Amino acid sequence: MNNDHSYQQNSKALVLYKEQQAKVSVVEMYAQMILDEMEFKQRVKQLKARIDASLDSGNKALFMKLTDEYKALIR
Repeated sequence: MNNDHSYQQNSKALVLYKEQQAKVSVVEMYAQMILDEMEFKQRVKQLKARIDASLDSGNKALFMKLTDEYKALIR
């Protein structure tokens, strides 16, 4: 009987541990998604600023390069 009780306690503990790990994984995934979105938005903002600067300076080659990068990024 004592072994059955220990087995049940261990089983319950294992289930609780797995549930906690699943919650942690979801939180980590969500945090990574937020960081990825922030990085994406920052990259888009930087590219737009550099594209504007290349237009202002009349640098057609740089403009074309940056707009290609921008188009590839937003696809």
